[in-house]
Amino acid sequence: MSRGFSLVGRAATVSCVLVSALALSACAGLGVAGSTGGGASASDLTVSTAYGSVTGVDRGAMRSFFAIPYAAPPVGDLRWRPPVPPSPWSVARAETVSGASCLQTGGSPFRAGGDSEDCLYLDVHAPEGKGPFPVMVWIHGGAFQTGGASGYADPSDLTARGVIVVAINYRLGAAGFLAHPALRDADGDVGNYGMMDQQAALAWVRSNIASFGGDPSNVTIFGESAGGFSVLTHLASSRSKGLFDKAIIQSGAYGVNDQLTKAQNEARGEATLAKSQMTAALAEACPSGVTAECLRALPEPVVRGPLMTAYASAVANPIPSVDGKVLPRSIKEIFASGDDNRVPVVNGSNEDENLLFMAITELGRRTAANPPKLDPQDRSFLMSAGVYVMGARAMSGQMGVPAADLTDTHYPLSRFGADEALRPTLAMAAAGTDSTFSCNGLNVSRRIASRGAPVYMYEFRDQTALPIVGTIEGRYSVSFPQGAAHAAELPYLFNMADLGNAERAKLKQAMVGYWTSFARTGNPNERGLPEWKPFASGALQALDVESAGGVGSMPVSEFSASHLCDTAWSRLTF
Repeated sequence: MSRGFSLVGRAATVSCVLVSALALSACAGLGVAGSTGGGASASDLTVSTAYGSVTGVDRGAMRSFFAIPYAAPPVGDLRWRPPVPPSPWSVARAETVSGASCLQTGGSPFRAGGDSEDCLYLDVHAPEGKGPFPVMVWIHGGAFQTGGASGYADPSDLTARGVIVVAINYRLGAAGFLAHPALRDADGDVGNYGMMDQQAALAWVRSNIASFGGDPSNVTIFGESAGGFSVLTHLASSRSKGLFDKAIIQSGAYGVNDQLTKAQNEARGEATLAKSQMTAALAEACPSGVTAECLRALPEPVVRGPLMTAYASAVANPIPSVDGKVLPRSIKEIFASGDDNRVPVVNGSNEDENLLFMAITELGRRTAANPPKLDPQDRSFLMSAGVYVMGARAMSGQMGVPAADLTDTHYPLSRFGADEALRPTLAMAAAGTDSTFSCNGLNVSRRIASRGAPVYMYEFRDQTALPIVGTIEGRYSVSFPQGAAHAAELPYLFNMADLGNAERAKLKQAMVGYWTSFARTGNPNERGLPEWKPFASGALQALDVESAGGVGSMPVSEFSASHLCDTAWSRLTF
């Protein structure tokens, strides 16, 4: 994750380094028991794969096949290795819930329960009919530390438009991204096992999706936050070439200046194992020194507990590194040299990304009080002007922009409304949003468009969107609205919560229409929707409710000016 988050996180009592996979209670862990009366025949619900048959659940206009293994459990000698095929099975698997999420780590409030090392499963959600249907493969977010397919178990609005949706799990945290000299393979490569999992899942889709009615020659990958960064990684990785045909990046261009070299990542892995949480466990498991064999033999509770905790402590914001296999060079270098995988791309971000992290910070302080103080009218938990100045100094040191320029020229408190108590929070969120998501995203679109490749850009702008965090026992407990915050667009694609009114529902149908049309044709435009112009035309698409301007074209120059991309953050490149 980008340095911009330090503006939020340094004063936080709850970690604000996550990239959320939205886990609303209405959706998380959704399972389906029995038929919902769609009338699908038994033959429609039992499908053969390369490894065995699976029986799905009839959900009316959608058939869901849950917890399909796409790789063997990455345990024992398979820990910290590339994924290998699963063992075949002879009796049809008939799961009614998603497989366990991979081991979760960090202080995120979005951690999925019931996590496990045995987690390399995917779900297939298919519309009625024989197809062949375009395929959309969803890669969940969660800062490469949390999340899973279970949070996205109802994509029925997408499948209703005639696409298959596949949601995948992949290894996270230390289990997915630990690099250590002892773990180098025969070529000296190390790390990025979670990304290899994703590549294995995409290969599974190419080989098996036709049995579910999918078109294996028409696969779109899409993901939000860490999932969006994953999509960007696949666009850069030669090992992903040929595994997909189109790509959608949602709030995913946040770490393009922060990737580590292999040596740096190995040093970080050594720092992880040097953490106090690991000292006793390693002394017992590795009395002769740390080796791959002793690490792979660690008891599961040690991996789940001390190791994942130590990794989260040593690695605040993990992103895929230069490992030699998935990424021989940084994503930025690969794109700059023109060696990326050139497919049609949709790329975008949300107008108020970092307000989510500001809300998590405040909520953590409120719930840590004794007793908890959840009255949103109590504004003592808002950021002070002094803390804002401290945050600007920290950002200055990290990004090379003079602190005075941030506080006096680019983000003066006077720019942020008449409510003086709220101004520092809004200023901090704006600086983090611009430097972390908006301007990096703009630069990615510019790079793709500069070579004549098709790219469409958007900004999700609904200020009435449901708050991502902060509603406790039916009451909103944060001092400020979150607007179009990080992850706020997810309920407009997946059925995660009741959107509450007709104009949000209309925006949802527009977004679903754009996303599925792009999956079909590589062009998001669909009859009946406002035209979405290619980024090369000098426009991007604003996605908003009608009362605030609705859906339609927005000049790139206006976007850049409102997010200070060509002024405060002109030094950001891609």
